[in-house]
Amino acid sequence: MAKRLINKFRSEDYKKSVAHSFLKPNQKINIFRQNESEYKIRPVKNGQVVTIEPIANPTSQILYFHGGAFTVPMNEDQLEMITRIATESASRIQVADFPLLPGHSADEILTFSQSALELVTDSELRTFIVADSAGAKIALQLLVNNPGKIAGTSLISPWLDMQLTDPEIAARADNDILLDLPTLQKIGGWFDEGTTAEQWVDFTDASQLKNIGDIQIFYGGNEMLVPSDLKFIKALQSADGTNPIVTEYRDGYHDYTLWFKLSETKKTFKRIAEFIKDRRDV
Repeated sequence: MAKRLINKFRSEDYKKSVAHSFLKPNQKINIFRQNESEYKIRPVKNGQVVTIEPIANPTSQILYFHGGAFTVPMNEDQLEMITRIATESASRIQVADFPLLPGHSADEILTFSQSALELVTDSELRTFIVADSAGAKIALQLLVNNPGKIAGTSLISPWLDMQLTDPEIAARADNDILLDLPTLQKIGGWFDEGTTAEQWVDFTDASQLKNIGDIQIFYGGNEMLVPSDLKFIKALQSADGTNPIVTEYRDGYHDYTLWFKLSETKKTFKRIAEFIKDRRDV
């Protein structure tokens, strides 16, 4: 099924639509404020934390950071994804609905995210992080800045390299069905323009990735970002107090988990849920 979707997306030039949505997003849309009565919404430093209870009596909670190149608001597919994972793992959802580029800087996103983490970890429930794509950049920085606060982390198709100048990435760019390299480089430039360099970790430096704990990484073999994923994994494997658990799906593509009928997606959700349940009472 993944192969059929890859061929379909390629024939439709789907990445052109994705690039347009990243560069020209409608940031006025917010799926939570449109349905405020369904959620507990707490404003936090240019963003909001949204609490969702998909089941009664949760025994853990998930702090979720969504993808979308730091520019696109969280969408319904991402909400369904994290709801399925939370339901399967008997968890409460805490959505970190962070401020977006280019109206807000990367440092502002990090300030919000730290405040969101402090807010949700003031709870009797153990906290896990799930993040996809650009959300993984934020999640990783929080892990480094807050050792011991998170019981486990799951990153799906992480985008950690903002510059994307690696020749290996350029060599894979044409075959990526979702991500357009010049678009990501442009947005990465926006991100870097708004950073204080010493506040952001080098994802390839093992000495900066100590004591992150157990961290799942899922990605598709067809992703343009595979070379940076492999550098990240190598650094994690050398970092003290860090335990990476890596799954590559040969026929997967970037953020494949937003297509719910894929066997790769179902396996990923199951593995994340099992990961949370296994570590909940440790």
